[in-house]
Amino acid sequence: MQRQPNFENLRRTILRQGPPGPVPFFDVTADLGMVEAVLGEKFPIDLSRYVDYTADLGMVEAVLGEKLSIDLSRHVDEAFADVSADDLQELMKAADMYVRFWCEMGYDYVPVPTDLDFQRHLIPLADTAALANRAGGERYWQDETSGPIQSWKDFEAYPWPKVDQLPHIALQYVNAVLPEGMKICAQLFGGVFANARYLMGFQSLCYALHDQPDLVEAVCQRVGELVTGVATQVVTCDNVGMLVETDDMGFHSGTLVSPDVIRHYILPHHKRIAEVAHGAGKLFALHSCGNVHKLMDDFIDYVGIDAKHSFEDKILPVEEVYRRWGDRVTILGGVDMDLLGRGTEEQVRARTRQILEVCGTKGTGYCLGTGNSVANYIPVRNYLAMLDEGRRWNREHFGGA
Repeated sequence: MQRQPNFENLRRTILRQGPPGPVPFFDVTADLGMVEAVLGEKFPIDLSRYVDYTADLGMVEAVLGEKLSIDLSRHVDEAFADVSADDLQELMKAADMYVRFWCEMGYDYVPVPTDLDFQRHLIPLADTAALANRAGGERYWQDETSGPIQSWKDFEAYPWPKVDQLPHIALQYVNAVLPEGMKICAQLFGGVFANARYLMGFQSLCYALHDQPDLVEAVCQRVGELVTGVATQVVTCDNVGMLVETDDMGFHSGTLVSPDVIRHYILPHHKRIAEVAHGAGKLFALHSCGNVHKLMDDFIDYVGIDAKHSFEDKILPVEEVYRRWGDRVTILGGVDMDLLGRGTEEQVRARTRQILEVCGTKGTGYCLGTGNSVANYIPVRNYLAMLDEGRRWNREHFGGA
C-alpha cells in the first residue's frame, strides 16, 4: 500500500490538536536485521561499524529483509577514516534503504541516532534470540558493577567527547534524501541518567550517592551539558522535527534510584533539553523503560515533555496510562513486547485493536507502536500484523491511514 508520509499529522497528534485524524505510528528504533527481513533484501554493506549498537541494527535488517554491509558499532569518525570511495557509495545506498524502511512501513519520520558516544565498560555476549535477525550475532551488555569513572582522578582523566567536533554525518545525509512529507526524529541515545550510570557503573553510582555525592553531581552535570550541547546542534538541521531522549530510569516496580535523586540530578537537564527543542519549534519526547509513574507529573509539568514512550503490560497497560495522563501528554506505543515476541498474529491483531479502541478514538494524543522497539526477536509477521491492523482501524474510523 502506497502512502504519503505526513509529519504534520504526527505533530498534530502529539500536540493533541484538532481536528481528529488518523493515528500515526511511532517506534524509537528498529534492529537492522529486522529491517532486512521486512524489506526482503540485504544491506549492501556492514553497517555495524557505523552506528552504535543501541540502534538495534538487527531488527532494521530483519524488517527490510536485507543485511547492513558495514559494521556500524565503531565511532563514526573512526570508521570513516579508512572508508573507501566504493564503501562510501554502499553506505549511502544502505542509508537510502534504511530511510525506505521507515517510509514504507508507514512512519512519518526517520529516527537518526546522534553521534555523541561515551567510552564505557561493555560485555559482548552471543545473541540468544530465537530469530537470527541481528547483525553480527552479538549484543553488548553494560557492566553494572563498575565503570571508567570511580574517583575524581578518573573524572579528570576521562576522554570526554567534544561536541564541537561531532560530524553528524548520518543526520546530514538523511536530511538531504528525506522523502517529501517526512521529518527526522533525532535521538539522544542514553540520555543523562543512563550515561551517568554507564560511566560509573550502577552499583558504584549507588554507593557514590552516599559516599561521593559531589562526584555524582559532577558526572551528571558534565553529561547533561554534553547531551544538551548535542541537542542544540541537531535542532538546527532543516528537517529535524522532533527530539527523543532515551533515558531508562525504571524497572518493573519502581525507579532505579529514588525519585528525589532523579529530580535533583537529572530532571533539570531534561528540562533544558526540552527548552532547546521547543525553542527551535521541535517536538520533544522522552523514552524511559520501567515504572516511572512517580515521576510522570514531573515529566509533564516541570520538564515539559510533549510525549512519553515505552510501556509494558506487566507494569501498567497502555490503556491505563492513557486514562491517567493522556489528557496532559501524548502516549506513544504500548503493544507489549512479550506479546509481539511470543504471541500469534491473531493475538497481536486483537490486542492492537483493543488498544486503539481506548487510546485512538479521539484521533489525537496517541500513536501506535511497540512497547519498546522493533526488536530482533519479534517475528516479522507479528510486527507487520500490528501495523496492518493499525491501518485497517484508521480506514474504518478516519477513512485513511
